[in-house]
Amino acid sequence: MLDGYRLFDADAHVNLSPRMWEDLPAEYQVRRPRPVRAGDADDIGRYGSGWMIDGRIIPRPTGRGAQPANTPQAILEEFGAPRDRKEFPIGSRDLSDPEARLRDLDRMGIDYQVLFPSTLYTRMTSDPGFENALWCSYNRYMGRQCRSNPERLKWAGLLPLRDTRKALAALEEIQALGASAAVVFGTVGELPLSHPGFTPVWDEFYRTGLPLCVHMGMSYPPFEDLCHNIFSAHSIGMGLPGQLGFAAVVGQGMLDRYPDLKVAFLEFGAEWLLYMVQRMDHYLPLDRGLEMPGTDTLPHKRIEEYVKSGKLFVAPEADDTLLLQEIGLIGEDQILFASDVPHNEGRENAAMEILERRDISPDQKRKFLYDNTVRFFGEP
Repeated sequence: MLDGYRLFDADAHVNLSPRMWEDLPAEYQVRRPRPVRAGDADDIGRYGSGWMIDGRIIPRPTGRGAQPANTPQAILEEFGAPRDRKEFPIGSRDLSDPEARLRDLDRMGIDYQVLFPSTLYTRMTSDPGFENALWCSYNRYMGRQCRSNPERLKWAGLLPLRDTRKALAALEEIQALGASAAVVFGTVGELPLSHPGFTPVWDEFYRTGLPLCVHMGMSYPPFEDLCHNIFSAHSIGMGLPGQLGFAAVVGQGMLDRYPDLKVAFLEFGAEWLLYMVQRMDHYLPLDRGLEMPGTDTLPHKRIEEYVKSGKLFVAPEADDTLLLQEIGLIGEDQILFASDVPHNEGRENAAMEILERRDISPDQKRKFLYDNTVRFFGEP
C-alpha cells in the first residue's frame, strides 16, 4: 500500500537467467542460450556481454536489429553483477529468491505483482520446436518460483503458437502451473495473431477463461532492418507490433468470435489507440462495401465499440500527457498501472507519479492502481 492506496502492478518482469533453461529437453540443451563476453567492449557501455543462441548474440547495442535488454552482467556475478545490491538484487531480478522480490515489493508499496518474461523471448529463434522448448521451460520455472506466494507473485505464461499441437499442450500446462494469464507478442514472426492457423489454439484458449496479454517486443522480423540503434528499436521495432496486434485482435474478427475475451496491451503506452481507432473506423465502412475476398473477417461493429466494450485494457505511462483523451476513448475502468521493474528505464516511481497527478480524481487513481487490474486478472 502506498499513501493509503492498494497497488496491483499489472506488468513487471523477471530478467533473463540461465536458471530458466534448466528444464530444456535433452535434444535442445546444446542450443541453450549461453552467456558470452565481448573481448573489446570499452566503447559499448553495458552491452559488453550478451546471450549467444544458435550463433546469434542478443541483445545488440548497434547495427541491424539493435535492441536493448538485460545482459549477463545484470544477473551473473561472474559477469559483473553486484552481489550486495540492496534494491533488486540478483535473486529478485531473476526470481531465484522470491523473498527478495517480495522485499522489493514491500519497499515500493506494491501489494501484488504480475510478472512477465524478458522481451528477448520474441527473438530467440524462429524454430517452432526450440521456441516451444524455451518458452515451456520458462513457464515451469515461473510456476515453481511463484508457488511460495501465489497471492502476491503472479505470472503470465508464454503461449507458443507456431505449432498447434505443442501450443495446446503448453496452454494446458500453464493452467496447471497456476498462470494468471497467457502472454504473446504483437505478431508471431511475420504472421498476425489472427492467422487462421492459430484458430484451434484460440478456440481452446477462450474456453479456459484466461485473459490474454499482448506485450511489447520486437516480434516482427522485417522491423529489424529499420532498427540500427536502441532508440529506433524502442520506437519502431518494439513499439509498432502493438498496433499490429491490435489490428489482428480487433480488426480481424477475433472479438466477434470470442466476445468475452479480455485483452491487455502492455508496455506499448496508450497514445497509439487514439490514432488506430480513428484510422480503422475511417476505413471500415468503405472496406466492408468493397465485397472483396477477405472482407468476411472484418469486425461486425465499429472499432470504437470494441474499445469501449470493457474487454480491452491498456497500460499508459504514468506521465502520459494524453491520459484524459485516452480515458475518454477507452474508459476509466480499462487503464492499468504497470511498474515495468526491474527494467532500466525506471518506472519504479510510476505509482507515485500517478498519485501526484492533479488531472485525475482520487477515485480514478484507485481504479488505475488496483481495481482495474483486479477487473482484468481477477482477485489476488
